[in-house]
Amino acid sequence: MSLDITKMLHTVVDLELTIDDAKELLIGPAARQQTIYVQLDCQLANFAQAAGWADVLDQEEHDANRARQSYLKALALLLLFSAKKQWTHLVVMDADQWQRVTTAKQSTKLADLNKEYLAIKHFLNGAYYSHRQEDFRHAWHLLLKMGMVDFSYQPEALQQEYLDLLERIAKQYEN
Repeated sequence: MSLDITKMLHTVVDLELTIDDAKELLIGPAARQQTIYVQLDCQLANFAQAAGWADVLDQEEHDANRARQSYLKALALLLLFSAKKQWTHLVVMDADQWQRVTTAKQSTKLADLNKEYLAIKHFLNGAYYSHRQEDFRHAWHLLLKMGMVDFSYQPEALQQEYLDLLERIAKQYEN
């Protein structure tokens, strides 16, 4: 099974509207994209730190639950970013694309995980600064591959946790 990306996308867009209404936020589209991009960058860094692969000095500092939560938030922010850029067509995947992502070779070595992480950041920078849609698509596919293949997150469980997380956040802002 693959993820219901459309449902995940609609859920994060609805969450943003809920928060905007509750907080009466009025920020322009450029500032909104910047904010989403900065938060995405922070969540990716949180994921890497919590997963612990890059901290060669202290391999005991690993928090699988925190890593998973940061990964879920990064997925949500990347989906939200696609909506703000009007690039939602780039996140929808056909069966062949999904198979290529989920059957890719697993990265377990420090150098391979670092390369993947840095590639995601590189592609996101290209998408943000140079507005390259293909860079965004590559970042999206690499992030999915990292979760599904490298960290063995199961799509069904991941999607449910994603929806539960966004629902919990939304409840904080309901009147």
